[in-house]
Amino acid sequence: MKSNDFPGNPNSKTMQGLRTPEPIPEPQGSRASARAAMLASLNAEPEVDQLPAKAPVEVELLSGDTILADVPVTQIVRSPFQPRLVFDEKAIEELATSIQTIGLGKPILVRRLPNGQFELVGGERRWRAVQLNGGETIKAIIQVMSDAVAMMLALTDNSQEDLTDYELARSYHRILQDGEENSQRALARRLGINVSIVSRCLTLIQLPESIRSVLDRNPGLITSNYAKRFVEYAEAHPALVEKAVTVMDETGVQQEAALRLIEKEIAALNKVPESSKGESRAVKGVGTLKVAGSRVEFRCEKGIDPNRLSLQLEEFLRTIDLNAVRSEAP
Repeated sequence: MKSNDFPGNPNSKTMQGLRTPEPIPEPQGSRASARAAMLASLNAEPEVDQLPAKAPVEVELLSGDTILADVPVTQIVRSPFQPRLVFDEKAIEELATSIQTIGLGKPILVRRLPNGQFELVGGERRWRAVQLNGGETIKAIIQVMSDAVAMMLALTDNSQEDLTDYELARSYHRILQDGEENSQRALARRLGINVSIVSRCLTLIQLPESIRSVLDRNPGLITSNYAKRFVEYAEAHPALVEKAVTVMDETGVQQEAALRLIEKEIAALNKVPESSKGESRAVKGVGTLKVAGSRVEFRCEKGIDPNRLSLQLEEFLRTIDLNAVRSEAP
């Protein structure tokens, strides 16, 4: 038999006598009232730590110190911590076309400056692309942050388009020099990478300033995998290495070819001219003496024990007059 005794049935006996629940009043300080108060305060006269007077007032609160807003592109300035030295104009044009077609997929990241402008922390390629399209504003996350955080975020923001090893090296070096991290291992841990990557990149900072100035214009010339060899050659022959790197910059010669060129020129410098080679002179009954560059070679005749001979030579060398065998002053 079907029961008529169920909640909601006006004929149900069990529901008779129950009164309608009182509406629950909205507590003070709820999310809606807090949001209303926040928006009201943003439209009010700004204080020192709020948006500057020129900034847009249509904003969305993301967290206590983070705001999403449409910021005029003319109020944004480049970050002094931007690690990228060279921007691919063709890639930015392609990005501008993409933004025109499907819109800006990700807001840029900025922080407020005391003069009413915004410092670009992350998203310079997007900012340039919007300007290329003639856009007047760009969606931006406005966040309060220290110089140390801004420096680190500027480095990690470029993950979508890889930085060169030299650009990374400059940023790693600056972070360590400023004391934001006290070791390469600590920096690598903070960035979530292997410490060997940081170490290899930093080798590029050991290159002479004249060579680094070439890399400032073309940072992709030398990678961290070849940095050690370039540094070693530059310690003894900086002019040769600078010449080779300049050729790389002007003609597109690759690293391996440039290193072979350096090695060839170093070998030519170290080669002893034929005229300066000493002739072999025989020491009857003992062997043959020959001067080869800075070496003195002696080949023993058959029957001569080289170990016994070397002992006698050592005793003799201890008795010679050093002034008599020194090279003449240049």
